[in-house]
Amino acid sequence: LLSTLPASATERSLTAPYNDGWHYTQHASPASTGRAIDLFVDRDFSPYERDRIVSAIRQWNYAMNGFVQFQARLLPENPPSTMLAQIRRSGGWVVARVDSRHPIAQHGEGTHELAVTTGSRGGFVYVISDRIGNRDLSGVVMHEFGHVLGAGHDSWGLMAPVYNAAMGRCIDHDAVSLVADAQRLPLNQLNWCVGPGGEFRAPQQAQAPAPYADYRTPMAARPR
Repeated sequence: LLSTLPASATERSLTAPYNDGWHYTQHASPASTGRAIDLFVDRDFSPYERDRIVSAIRQWNYAMNGFVQFQARLLPENPPSTMLAQIRRSGGWVVARVDSRHPIAQHGEGTHELAVTTGSRGGFVYVISDRIGNRDLSGVVMHEFGHVLGAGHDSWGLMAPVYNAAMGRCIDHDAVSLVADAQRLPLNQLNWCVGPGGEFRAPQQAQAPAPYADYRTPMAARPR
């Protein structure tokens, strides 16, 4: 499983404070293991990009605290369309590395997005690689995995539709709350990141405008 590979970004405990005091809560896990969601990661991602995807997986798995768990493996090379269709039918998700020439990036809202999630109970997470630049891929993918878990957009934080490095650093309380509602999970038994004073909200930081709109994806975007 890809999620068992070491990831330098998450070698320390998720509950250990960052240099500025941000860390994850520690709530008791349920007695039994919950539902698993299969992720199949494109082999076209570089080792560094895989590391960032693994970081996003580990953070969501920690936040879901055993109620829901992502299980990730590498997608076989040149998978046939029948395999991709079977993954979707079985409730799995393909995390695909594409560029702005891909049809998903050339139509509708996809013309301005860093990544696009399509499907509901199985589908695709398209990462538009040539638009990522120096942005944190973990934050972008964590946002998309929030959509995979059923969260819509929020007005701030990880699930805001506009990329902000400060607000995409970890999975905030409101993002977890959106998923808890979608999955019908007990919010008080899940985990989220908090600040040195126990705040639920990440600090807002000004960011220089990008050459194109940094919108990410609506939960139910459809390829055209």
